[in-house]
This record gives sequence, structure tokens and C-alpha cells, in this order.
Amino acid sequence: MTNDTDLIISRVDGRTGRLIINRPKALNALSKEMCAIMNDRLIAWAADRAIDRVVITASEGRAFCAGGDVRSINALILEDVRHADDYFRVEYITHSILDTYPKPVISLADGLTMGAGAGVLLHASHPVITDAMDFAMPETAIGLFPDVAASIFLRRAPAAAGLMMGMTGWRIGGGDMLALGITDRGVASADADRLCDAIVALDDNAGLDDLLDSYSREMPDTPVVVALDWINGHFSKASPAAIRSSLEGDDHAMAEKLRLALDTRSPLSIAVTHELLTNEAHHSASIREAIQLDYALACRICRYPDFIEGVRALLIDKDNAPSWMHRRLDDVAAETIAAIFAEDDRPRFDLPADYIPLMTTRVRLRYTPCC
Repeated sequence: MTNDTDLIISRVDGRTGRLIINRPKALNALSKEMCAIMNDRLIAWAADRAIDRVVITASEGRAFCAGGDVRSINALILEDVRHADDYFRVEYITHSILDTYPKPVISLADGLTMGAGAGVLLHASHPVITDAMDFAMPETAIGLFPDVAASIFLRRAPAAAGLMMGMTGWRIGGGDMLALGITDRGVASADADRLCDAIVALDDNAGLDDLLDSYSREMPDTPVVVALDWINGHFSKASPAAIRSSLEGDDHAMAEKLRLALDTRSPLSIAVTHELLTNEAHHSASIREAIQLDYALACRICRYPDFIEGVRALLIDKDNAPSWMHRRLDDVAAETIAAIFAEDDRPRFDLPADYIPLMTTRVRLRYTPCC
């Protein structure tokens, strides 16, 4: 049985539901409509006794999913900012469903994985990466912040590595993802199709973990792990401006790129990210709780001009010269950050009523970092 759409291919192979992200020319960026299709399929399969598990992959290309469709969000904001709120609601429902899904979900990410793609990968019960992994949370470059519960999975990383990644959009490969504890299974890209076939061939889910383990391989290249002490020495400073000042004059191999990131990305976004990842008051106990906070923050930060300006500079005019509302990191007022995080009148979203009776609360695996 096959049900294809242009952008999400949905089919059933035996007792396995398959979702294939199929927008390679846009690096499989997720539109609101694509998320809605995924939500409908996932809810239907959750209630279908003929479906034992779900596998999420991408069509051929160099990306699993490069994030949300920020061009469409930009257009929605220009039309009516409340329409952007609805985009985030539909996307965050996708991540919340994956987190609470009553059946195993295997997300197999082969290639570029950023932003919303990280959520589709890491909120599955069984996230699997390949040695072609190229992972980042790049949102501060366009006036947003690392969302999709990044406040949980970036904090799995030891020292200040997750904070460094969130503030600067630093890209890492599969070796660092595994060693930092962001996820725990990696396979060879050449084995990805064979692994999917083996999952489909399972009689039941009893052997799923053993099957995934049998394909797992080490990925030794860990440049961020090697630099953990150095990263922590700078990114443990008390504020974004103090971090930038600390990096000044350092000749470490990573220093120049980090300075450039802090100098060119949205100061507001960097400040929001620093607050989200360092203030324990915002450290959620569950992915679902973290996504609710992210929804409130996303709705609020989109009311500031930096997102429109960031998308213009990076993706529309492509002049790479955004004019941010704050010129320097220390120009962002504490009152501005407090308003974005204020608990009063926080926007919230609800899961679909037909899914709530089906959802489960899993004991989330806490991956053990290298050090």
C-alpha cells in the first residue's frame, strides 16, 4: 500500500509505517503542510494495530532535514504574525507526537540535520545517525534560537559544548554527536538502506534494539570533544559579551570562527539562547515541557524584527549583511530577555484530541557523554 504526496512519501511496508521526507532541492526543509501530513500519518498509525513501528528517513540527497521552512515562516509573518504562530504549533505537534509515541519510531538521519530536523531525529524513540552526519542548530543566524527542545539535548553535552553550539551554530559530525552524548547510535551511511530493509523484516519489536546495535559502528573523529576544556574556559563566562571578550586574541583553531559567529549573528538571539541554556529556571523536566516553552519563546521572538531581517540577509537578498536591532552583544537589555521569558500569558498549544488517548510517556534515555 502506497500513498505518495509531493513532499512526504507515506507508505506501509509489512508492519512498518514509512515516512520519507522528499524535498531534496530545499534540503528537505519542513513546511507547515509537510508537518501536518506527518502528524496525520503518525496519529493514524498509532491507532492501527497492523502497524508495529515507524521508520522516518529522507529521499536521496545530502540532507536528512535542514530544518523548518524559514522562507515560508518569513512570508507568514509579513502577512500576519499570528500565522507564524500556527506554523510553530503544527511543527511542535510533530515533535511532541514523536516524543510521546506509543510505538517505536526509528529516525535514520543520513546527512545534513539541523533545527527541526534535529527534533525529528532526536525525539524519536530510536534515533540513528550515519557517518555522513553534519549536525547544527544554526538559528541565531536568522534571529531565532535553538528550539525543538534543544535546551534538553544540547545540555546532554558535557562542559559548555552545547552552549557553544547553540550560540554560534557550530557544526559537528557523527563522532562528536556520539561522544558528546547527544545521541547514542551511529551506522555507516552505506548500510542505511540495508538497515531499513532489516527493520521492515522484523516479525515484532522484540529484536529491534539488538538489530540496531548489530549495525552500530564507532565514529572516532571528535574535534569538539578534544577541545572541551578550551571551550569550557570561554563559554562558562557569565554573559555573551564576556564570552566574546574572553575569546579575543585567542589563537586556538576554533577561536576565529567562534568570534566571527558571535560578531555577526543576532545579539538578541544569542542572548535568548544563553538565557535558555544557562538559567536553571528554564531547564524543563521533559521534552514535552521544553517544547511548550519553545513555543512561547518562538511566538514572542518573531514579534521582534531580527527574524525578518535575518531571513532577508541570508536567504532572500543573500547579502549576508543583516542589520540587527542591537549592534553589540551587551546592547541587549535584561528587561528584553525577561519579557521574552515571562511566565505571564505564555502562548501554549494542545496536542490533537484524537492523539491524546494514544500517547505514552517514555522513560527517556539519557545518553552518557564521553567525559
